[in-house]
Amino acid sequence: MDIIISAVANRTGSTLVQRIFNARRKTLIWGEHGGIVTDFVRIGEMAGYFSIQGRGEKEAYFKSGEDPNTWIANMSPDLERIREGVVQAVKACFNAMYAEHRDNHDRIGFKEVRYGKPEIELLKACYPDAVIVLLVRHPVDVWKSETSYWSGDAGLFSRIWNERAMQYAELRDPDRSIHLLRYEELVERDEATLGLLAELAGISRDEIDSVLNVNLNSTRTERHASDIEQIRAICREGMERLRYAD
Repeated sequence: MDIIISAVANRTGSTLVQRIFNARRKTLIWGEHGGIVTDFVRIGEMAGYFSIQGRGEKEAYFKSGEDPNTWIANMSPDLERIREGVVQAVKACFNAMYAEHRDNHDRIGFKEVRYGKPEIELLKACYPDAVIVLLVRHPVDVWKSETSYWSGDAGLFSRIWNERAMQYAELRDPDRSIHLLRYEELVERDEATLGLLAELAGISRDEIDSVLNVNLNSTRTERHASDIEQIRAICREGMERLRYAD
């Protein structure tokens, strides 16, 4: 993977950023895959649990000269081996998944709207040279754009948004090629934001404008004032970290 676009939630502009990267003819950014990296994170956590729990058994077994009469029910490899196994598993999965059309493109990637810090850190361990774009949007505007993803539960949405917003603010690290973009600055054509995108995508400003000028699948509906009030209250910390005013 050369490019990974990760949005704080649905309806945050990830498809727009995907389209901008794909404006370069030799770049292919695929769409969402259902958040499967979360399952790899869980695999690592479960295997890591047994690695820790079975550490004494492993040490006793090998100190015994591998005596089969030593208790070894939870004996597991070291954490380092488990982490490497998960990294190799993710890479093998994506290498197979995204082989389609690879021969005609020199930059491959995907976008997703379900990942927080554990998934981003795992992806960075798998692809240390990849460009990662973290995309955020004001939570009230996200809620006004769509609610069905969270079954109309403003509290559930707010908790997810706030947790990921805090994580994204922490993850931002241009030295590691992890960049944080605000949707509002993108659509308002902020010069610094578009300049960074042009550099990351390897395209011109005119090519970015050619995508921004085409509005696809835009939605916006007024919501209950109680929902908006709840979102502002729960998301306050994340909004402050991301420089969003009330």
